This record gives sequence, structure tokens and C-alpha cells, in this order.
Amino acid sequence: MMNSEVCRHEFFKKILGGINNNNAKNLYGTVEDWEAASPSELKKYKENIAQAVKAKHITPGMLGRFLVVTGDAEEGERILNNAVQDGVENAEKDYSDTLAYYYVQKGKYNTAVKQDKWFNKWINASEKCVEQGQKNAESSLANIYTTCYGINDSEFENIVGRIVDLFEVATTKHQSMAALNYGRFIESTLSSDDYRRRNTPNYRSLQDAEIYFIQAVKDEKGTQFEESAHNSLVSFYSSLVNIRLHEILDSYFKEEEFSTTSKETVSIYQNGLKYLKQKDEVSKAVKKSLDNYMAHFDFVILASILRKNKDFKEIADNYVWQVSKKHFPNAHVTIPKDECLTEMTTYFMGNEDELIKEHNFSQAFYDFIEKILAKA
Repeated sequence: MMNSEVCRHEFFKKILGGINNNNAKNLYGTVEDWEAASPSELKKYKENIAQAVKAKHITPGMLGRFLVVTGDAEEGERILNNAVQDGVENAEKDYSDTLAYYYVQKGKYNTAVKQDKWFNKWINASEKCVEQGQKNAESSLANIYTTCYGINDSEFENIVGRIVDLFEVATTKHQSMAALNYGRFIESTLSSDDYRRRNTPNYRSLQDAEIYFIQAVKDEKGTQFEESAHNSLVSFYSSLVNIRLHEILDSYFKEEEFSTTSKETVSIYQNGLKYLKQKDEVSKAVKKSLDNYMAHFDFVILASILRKNKDFKEIADNYVWQVSKKHFPNAHVTIPKDECLTEMTTYFMGNEDELIKEHNFSQAFYDFIEKILAKA
């Protein structure tokens, strides 16, 4: 599963009926127990749960959850829905959480789920959870809406205000994954170029996501989502560096002043390093992306300095053209990118003392230079 999907799976597993009493755990099991159990163990769990429901020691929701998790979704959903209709305490939460888990497990937790026969009942139960003040209700419902409705859905513009309201409440309450998912929603949807072109009042600047990613790092500290919160924040800073990189590509041939953009980008890069927790492959990939954008940013700055030297103008221009071929589709390249980088690196190494007076080159730049020299 993708990193965000792993988080989603763990989130719904976490809220899907945690049992605190050790004796009850032994009798009825947990979601993890049910997933790992042998057929004979499942049979025993089912018998214990059914007997407890009959004796009214536990609510029918436990049996409904058990059946959905262990493969009998139809019967499980029927029991859960009947509990809702009968006004059983916390029945809506059981229904909402269990269906969310089911959809994630079946790969249906996406925009297509709106066609599912249980979708409307799921939404109604989830909305009821918010009314009842259930734990993490706003965060869960906002996550459902953002996953099930994309900007190409006709209903999206009618529901986006509700999504924002839910996230605002959820982040104020510091609910699980609220800040993390709100930051992602702004980053991927509300600040997207596609959404901006729709000229809607709900468009947000990418920068608006930062405060929520920073909050997520604090809110998820010590939880299983801590690493994901850090990676999302560093990835956000990586995106900002990439944006600055493309901005100076636009300005390069206009010979505009880069000092302000340069200082801002160095600060963004340093923020990315500050929040990095390099422990897994995802963290390493995020760091690699951040370093790559920053190194190329610095090389474009170096090219702008070298361009003033007529002997280096052609090399500098050829390098910049090849940083993003989509940016300069009609460029007439005469020198390969690797050759440009080698020439620029050689010059930098021989004139470093003077060049660093004009720009604060990053560690990513120096690491990139080492790789270039190792190939030369």
C-alpha cells in the first residue's frame, strides 16, 4: 500500500473497537486477533461473541464488526444496520468505523465507493457520529469526504465547505490525523492548479498547508503516524523548493535579481532538514527529492553568475535549458547536461571563495558536486 493508504488502514484498525479489558480480549479477540486467527480460533471467538450479545453483555456491534472483518460482510452489515435502526448505543460509530475499515481492506476506499449500496448509510452514520460528539468523528468524516469526492465530482463544490468546517473543528480538537489530512487536502486539492483554474472562492495557497503539517508533527508525536507526519512536512518543503526552482527558471533569461528568492529557498530547505526523521525508505526518498531540487536550484543560481562570463554563457544556458525540458521545449541544446555540470563544477571548485560571497550554497549542492567529481 502507498504510505497514505497504510496510515489510513492503521487509523481505521486503531479506532475499530479497541478492547481494554484483558479478559474480554481473551474471550472476544481484537481486529488483529481476528485477522491472524486460525479457523478453529475464529469459530471460538464467534461463539463467545454471539453468546455475549445474546446475554446482553456486549452490543451487537461487536458481532457485526467480527463478521465484516472475517469475511461475512453482508451479514455483518445487516447486524450493524439493525443496531442503528434499533437505537443501540454507539451503533452509528460501529457502523461508520467498520464500513470504513471494510472499504479500505477491499480497495474500495476511493471516489468509486459512492456507487456502493451501503455508501449513503455509511455517510449518514458518520454524520450522526459528529452530532453525538464521538471521538475523532470530525477527522474521520472529513477523511471520508476528501477520499470519496474529487474536484471532478459534480457534488464537490457543494461539499467542500463542509469538509473545511470538519477539518477546522478536528484540528482545533487535535483529533487523530486531522492536521495531517487537512494539510494533505490543501496541498493536493485546494491549492492545485486544476482547482485554481476553476476560479472558486475555496481555492487555497499551498503555503496554507504548512501550519497544519507542523501541527501534525506535534499532534502525532508518539503515535504510529509520527513518521508519516514528518515525511509529509518534509515533502511539503520539497514541493516549495521545486516551485522556487521553476520560478528562477522563468527569471533566468530575464537576468532578474535572485537574492530574495535565494534566501527564502535556503530557509525552506533548512526547515525540511530540521523536520527530517530518516528511518525508513519513505524518509530516504523524501530526503532525496528535497536534496535534488535544492541542488538544482543552487546550480541555476551558479549558472546565472557564470552567465555573466562570456566564456561560460553557452554552458550555463545549456544547463538551464535541460533542468526542465518541459519548461524550455523549443531550446536548441548544444552541450549535454552532464558536460555542463562538469564544467560548472570545475569552475566552482577553483573559484569557491569568490562564488560563496554571492550565494549561500547548500549541503545538497556540495553533495551533488561530489557525485559529479566522482564520475569525472
